[in-house]
Order: sequence, then C-alpha cells, then structure tokens
Amino acid sequence: MPDVDLRELRLFLVLAEELHFGRTAERLGLTSSRVSQTVRALERKLGGRRLFRRTSRVVELTEAGRALHAELVPAVAGLDQVLRTAAFRGSGPGVVRVGLLNAASGVDVLSRAIKRFEATYPGATVRLSTTPFDDRLGPLRRREVDLAVTRLPLDQPDIVVGPVLSAADQRVVMLGRTHPLAGRTDLSVEDLADHDVRRPYGLTAAQAEATCPPRTPSGRPIRFVDAAVDDNAELLYLLARGRLLHPTVAPFAEHFQHPEVLAIPLRDLPPSTCALARLRDVIDPDRDALLDIVEELSAS
Repeated sequence: MPDVDLRELRLFLVLAEELHFGRTAERLGLTSSRVSQTVRALERKLGGRRLFRRTSRVVELTEAGRALHAELVPAVAGLDQVLRTAAFRGSGPGVVRVGLLNAASGVDVLSRAIKRFEATYPGATVRLSTTPFDDRLGPLRRREVDLAVTRLPLDQPDIVVGPVLSAADQRVVMLGRTHPLAGRTDLSVEDLADHDVRRPYGLTAAQAEATCPPRTPSGRPIRFVDAAVDDNAELLYLLARGRLLHPTVAPFAEHFQHPEVLAIPLRDLPPSTCALARLRDVIDPDRDALLDIVEELSAS
C-alpha cells in the first residue's frame, strides 16, 4: 500500500478543481513550487503515472487523474464525515449560531435541517438570533453567529455563499390600504417613481439594486426616503399610515402581516434567492455538519 499523506490527496482535489497551480497555492497557503513538488510526490507513490498535464497555457487532468478524482471525491467526503462525527463525540455537543433578519425566508429547508442535525448529533443545538436591519452581515463578520441567512446576490471576498434555502421568492411591494397604489393587482418598477420608497438598509450595492433599482426602465429616478426602522413592528406601522412603499419578497410579506398593509406583486423584477453565508477562513466542523444537511435537503 502506498504511503500517501491525506494532505497530498486534499491538495490533489483542490488542484483538480482550480486547474491552476497559482490559485491552488493561494487557497492552501503554499508556494506554487510546493504544490508542484507535492503533486510529483503523489504521482511517484501511485506508480509514477502523471495525474496532470501541464503546458504554458493550461493545466488539465490526465486519464489517470480523472479516474483518481472520481474515486477520491466520495472517499474523502466520507472520511470528513467520520472525522466530524468523531469531533462531536470527542468535544461534546456543539452549538451552531444562525443569524437571520426574519423567520420568513428559507424557513422550510432550514427548519428541517435543524431537526435532522439535532437528531443526528445528540446534544448538538442550533441557536437562532435576529440580525439588525442596518447591519445584516455585521454579526457574521464579528463572529457573533456562525451562519447568516442572506439575500443574493452577495459577492464579498471574505464570505462564502451557499447552500441555497429558497430560489424563487416573488418580489412584492408592501403598502398601506390607503396608499394611491393599493387598488392595483400588480405593479411595475415604473409605477414606483412617483411615490416615496423606503431605501433598503444594511445591503450591499448589488443586493439593494436587486431589491429596487435606483431608476425605472424609462430612466426616471426612484424617490428613496430615509425611513430608518428598528424592527418589523415599526416598519408595519409606517406602511399602515400609507406614507411609504416597501419593496421586499413574498415570504416576508406573508410572515409579517398587518390588517392595514397589503402586498402587491412586482411583476418586472426576477425572483429572489435566499441562501446561507459563512466566513471564508473560519474552520468549524459543527457549522459544516449543519451545512452538509442543508445542502442535502436543498438539493432534494
């Protein structure tokens, strides 16, 4: 049996994914020459057959490399699961902290994942907490939570996104029954230009654009107003008074209802996707075990 180190196999898998020695080195905190040396050592231990074909322009798997990759991926995944389970047994029950703005989006997949997680790892728990309206990623970056429920798109260098919790949430506009647009069966972004629209808080520029663009398709500016709120009850109160429009998603409107507030479909914006997010460079087997279960349920 060849004396292969697990680190060599993990490096092989990263290189097979990146197909670039420089990017692989960067991900693993190594030099490119160290990556090359490790690959050559692994090839010698496995009989001398080349695993990668490298030219000045491209890196690709050889036939032997593709065969090894196909067999290695499930084997390493199984080993990782064994190690995670052993970590649970060795360190006792773990706590995974999940931050979310509200309990409306992705709640079905997340709730089922939490139930399975706590059943699979007796003693382990998931603790939910509410993230602030105006600082949605702050708790994650300050490591007050291990995972955050977020709307996409989200492209931040320190954050990894996924898996998806819900992928087709309809865009809607919440407004009071006395608002001039309350009698409409649906709305377009063009309809929003003549009314006060609550500016989204705590979002990246891309997320804010997806929630409500700054201009209509014809080029008219959206009249954003700075109506800061501390919680959902305050938001509903402002909407019920008929002074604001609040672009959001259907799950939020369905979860937070008020007798004087309506939710009207916004027909010309694409559906919204909700996903989990985590810090890129944080190692947490408890968190990753929950993510594996979420990914399995989301895929099914």
